[in-house]
Formats: sequence, structure tokens, C-alpha cells
Amino acid sequence: MIIDNPKSHFIFVFHPSTLEGKKYTMYKGKELSNGEILRHWGKWLVLDTKERLAELALRLDPFVEDRKIPCIKYDRSPSKNLGIEECVFMVYCDKRERDDIWEILKGFGAKMKIWVTEKETMELWTPGGILLERWLDTQNYDRLTAMVIRVNAGAKIQHIFDHPDEIYEGWEQ
Repeated sequence: MIIDNPKSHFIFVFHPSTLEGKKYTMYKGKELSNGEILRHWGKWLVLDTKERLAELALRLDPFVEDRKIPCIKYDRSPSKNLGIEECVFMVYCDKRERDDIWEILKGFGAKMKIWVTEKETMELWTPGGILLERWLDTQNYDRLTAMVIRVNAGAKIQHIFDHPDEIYEGWEQ
């Protein structure tokens, strides 16, 4: 199921059960804990135009519907505020299944292998992390608002690191 909310920067491809509160961060039918997310969860990245990525999303939607791919999200437009000139297509999965997912992507023409762990992504969005700081630099927030955003982002991410046995909750995007 492709979810294209024009108010969101991202277009999502979810299994319909996700809209009913079911998690996509699962491995072999089990919800992952924070610690398991940090050890095993990540995403394949594909860079291209929005049009080509929208076509790829349509072709991969059946794999999400069949639960072979947990979730996909991609940019509506390039994230210029993060210094990226192309749209990013993110195919989420457990790294224990990433080779199988790569074979699916390769079958639809993906050529460049870029794997990023969720742990690495979180670190990039912590206070001082390159993605958070680049994003803040483009938002024209006053100093106090930017500091509050840094503190909140740091606390949310640190909670995941500090509570490895809790079931991973993620956050709204």
C-alpha cells in the first residue's frame, strides 16, 4: 500500500496492517527491541529521480504486501537542506535478510549497494550529528528553538540506546 500524503516529505510503502498499529520492525514474526534495532535493523538506499523511484515503489509494493520487504519510504523531492541532489529511496529490513532484499532490488535494476544501519542513522540525527545540524541550518530557527530540538532529538535517541530491552517504538515522520 503506497501512502502519498502531500503534506509529508516522504512517500511510504507499508503493509496495510501498519495502519492498524502493527509494527513493520519485525524479524520472523517477532517485534524487535531497541537493542535488536541497533544491532540488526537498517536500510538499502537507492538514489534516483522521484519519477523513477515512484515507478520502483509500484513494482516493489507487491513485495511489501507479501511481507518480503518490511517497509519503504522515499523522498518527494531531493533533500537539498541535507545536501542531497537526488531523491533517496529507503528499503528497510533486518540485516539478516538484507541479502535477500538486495536480490529483489537488483532484479529491478538497482546497481549501487548502499547499506546504512539504523544505529548509524540515529547517530547522524543526534545533537552535533551531521544530518541534524545540516537540517537545523536550513530551518531558520532561533537559537533557543534549535537547542530545544537538539535536546529532544538527543533524548529520544538516547532512550533507545539506554533501554535495549524495550520494544522499539520508532517515531512519527
